[in-house]
Amino acid sequence: MEICVDSRESRSDVPRWLTRLGYTTTTAELTVGDYAIADKLLVERKAANDLVASILDGRLFGQAELLASADAKVSCVVIEGSLGDLYSAIDPEAVAGALSTLTLYYGLPVIPTPSAEHTARLIGRLARHATEGLGYEIALRAAKPKTDGGRAQFLVEGLPGVGAETARKLIAHFGSAAAVFAASETDLCAVRGIGAKTARGILDALHARPTAFRSTMGAALAG
Repeated sequence: MEICVDSRESRSDVPRWLTRLGYTTTTAELTVGDYAIADKLLVERKAANDLVASILDGRLFGQAELLASADAKVSCVVIEGSLGDLYSAIDPEAVAGALSTLTLYYGLPVIPTPSAEHTARLIGRLARHATEGLGYEIALRAAKPKTDGGRAQFLVEGLPGVGAETARKLIAHFGSAAAVFAASETDLCAVRGIGAKTARGILDALHARPTAFRSTMGAALAG
């Protein structure tokens, strides 16, 4: 795993922190972004004052366009420092609007960090997860209940289109979670609040034969 650092980032403390934290870095003149991990990840780092300057001089959205259209599987923007500490005439609404635009129109995650050290830790963790994964699996649902009713509701709530209230109605109608899972489409539709679409979705989920699962053990960005 090697993190490529844009040569113009030499004025930042982030590359030095990456080295201090044990990450391998190389320096090159990147055409897009400030940090790159192969073709997997691009990170544009902006100190808070640079973010404001790039909004005022119009650079921000040109950079966003390049990031969004780059070949990397994931691109993101890291905002380093506190926007509230800036002595600038920029309207706070302009900053909020710019961050909203990056997220909604360019599809770029915007991640705040308080300092260069935290930026380096974030970039290092992004690189590691992108190439190695988390090393463990994250449960789809946690905090499993201990009571009989809670366990039954927990199971039934896992069905598509079924929330807490509907789960209780289904269990009350059929008597158990197992009976809910064994019900036919007609039987399910007999429960108030369950329409044909929800019933079909439940049966499709119960009878599906999965061929792949989301896993956090391996690389988040494979290939």
